[in-house]
Amino acid sequence: MDQRKQKYFQELELYRKASLNKNWEEVVYYLGRAHVLSQSYPFSHLYVHFLMLFASFRFFRLGEISGQLLRVFVTLPGHIIGRVPRGNIGWSTVPLTQEMDIPEDLKPLC
Repeated sequence: MDQRKQKYFQELELYRKASLNKNWEEVVYYLGRAHVLSQSYPFSHLYVHFLMLFASFRFFRLGEISGQLLRVFVTLPGHIIGRVPRGNIGWSTVPLTQEMDIPEDLKPLC
């Protein structure tokens, strides 16, 4: 397994722990990082959006639920047409097509 995938799975494990501890801020942080790492892999990318959607339901974030529903539907078409905004953390607090700076520790992997 390559380093990017290993880091992706580490971020997902940290997300799971944050979710069990009911820590929304950490859930947002770790899923956002997993999202950045997943952007080269269409189905991993889609999976992160499903996790974001489920987390939004679990923490009752109504605005985020609607934002994630949209993202679930546009993720695979975005990959097909080559429109995946590099570095975007995937949450609805960030515009769908906005590119973002990749965190320094993730840059070597992306």
